[in-house]
Amino acid sequence: MADHFDAFTEGVALGGLRTKNEIRVLLCYLLGNISSEISKSGLNEIIQSLQLINFFETNSALASLTEAGLVTVSSHDGDEYYSLTEAGREYAGRLDTDLPINVRETVVKAAVGIVAREKMRGTTDVEIKKLDRGYHVIMTVSDNGEVMLRTVLYAADILQAEAVGESFLRAPEKLYASIIDNLT
Repeated sequence: MADHFDAFTEGVALGGLRTKNEIRVLLCYLLGNISSEISKSGLNEIIQSLQLINFFETNSALASLTEAGLVTVSSHDGDEYYSLTEAGREYAGRLDTDLPINVRETVVKAAVGIVAREKMRGTTDVEIKKLDRGYHVIMTVSDNGEVMLRTVLYAADILQAEAVGESFLRAPEKLYASIIDNLT
């Protein structure tokens, strides 16, 4: 590890990363330990919520990793998505022990939830059907064309129906996980 701090540390909690090299290693480690690409907004959400890295340093490190060919970036759904190249995997594998184990475990745990939420975002649907009295809110979670969950809730009026649908779309994994937890 470096003997000096060379990263901007505003908003970084005690135990956060304070050198540019640590930040690059952590981002590669994180990308290497998730099963798919992750959005820039998702990465920033993880890093900011854990207060491990300054927001500006995160973006600077992503740019330098992309320029070095360790990370690839693609654009879709109005966001940039990052994934690790094979060279990035080697880089992270050689240096990941430079990071404290609690930092590695914490960041991967946070990333798993974000990645699951991002995957579900494109596989959820809400349909509101008018009834004689009230509305049915039909919420569906699919994966590769297979319905994983479909549930119908009654709402007394259109405002309630829309609120239920919007809440579901913000965090469909909460409903899915809750049902699975309660049934198993």
